[in-house]
Amino acid sequence: MDRNTFGNLLQLTTFGESHGPAMGAVIDGVPAGIPLKSTDLLDQMTRRRPGQSDITTDRDEDDAPTILSGVFEDKTLGTPICVVVYNEDARSKDYDPDHYRAGHADRTWDEKFGHRDYRGGGRSSGRETVSRVIGGVIAEKILPDAVSIVGFTRQIGEHRAEDIPEDLDRQRVDQHKTRCPDLEVAEAISEDLLDCKERGDSRGGIIETRIDGLPMGLGEPVFRKLKNTLADALMSIGAVVGVTIGDAPDNIAMSGFDFHDGISGSGPRAGISPAANGIQGGISNGERIRVLTYFKPASTTGDMSKSGRHDPCIVPRAIPVVESMAALVTADHFMEFQLNRSRDLTRTE
Repeated sequence: MDRNTFGNLLQLTTFGESHGPAMGAVIDGVPAGIPLKSTDLLDQMTRRRPGQSDITTDRDEDDAPTILSGVFEDKTLGTPICVVVYNEDARSKDYDPDHYRAGHADRTWDEKFGHRDYRGGGRSSGRETVSRVIGGVIAEKILPDAVSIVGFTRQIGEHRAEDIPEDLDRQRVDQHKTRCPDLEVAEAISEDLLDCKERGDSRGGIIETRIDGLPMGLGEPVFRKLKNTLADALMSIGAVVGVTIGDAPDNIAMSGFDFHDGISGSGPRAGISPAANGIQGGISNGERIRVLTYFKPASTTGDMSKSGRHDPCIVPRAIPVVESMAALVTADHFMEFQLNRSRDLTRTE
């Protein structure tokens, strides 16, 4: 099995199984001298961890990270950084090796490899995302301080947030357990998910992510466009069924006159289209990037779901995972951007 590594200059390798001894991440390509302590990882790890509210799984994991390498005296060494998180509350007896769960990767994994870890889905479990969050926190340290990546619950089931503050941050998103900033909608979502949990049902939803403060010029014009690398990263998250830049389903019904309302000509704002949602020609244009990530209803339903060990909807806990993948992509492009500019600055006529 390969393809456990993601990224170009900045690379994340994830390892571990849901019910194995530990989950972990190796992050390579991080420059030396960046401040990093294990406590720096805790905020995002806590936002992702199970057992954080009555609308999430009851599995109880502290998800305390241990840095094994790549850091000395609280600074990165420029060598591979390895971080592990030990599994403490796995309950393997709940899983039958001869039972394939619909909606999960049990059957396809068995057909592909002929041998699988059936305990909680093994490597195909959502628990793998703990490694992505580790990578995302470190990636954010590479980005300029002006860059902000904030995800929030835009919709769960039929309940869609409309009253969204313009100056949203993670602290404000976390004011409600659903991570929906439209508090009236958040309460409706909460009631629906509690009902789903009791009945063994599940819901899907949408995470909207805002990326602010990126410089103009990130991304390549052909095969490593910023938009396709973001989509690739987000589609690699389990249960994600779609990714759009902005409100693409609504945009296609608009006329070109209404959609393309940018300024042509010359000047500092010329050629920038607000409707582009921050990416033009595959390259960042300096404006806010809006990405919508669509999640299917959680796969575990029925009696197993009623046990309380599964999320009725993974959207609230998946927000730091989406933010982390966005950070890994943008940090990777930022490093490439710096290299490109270095070549420009050292070129002689």
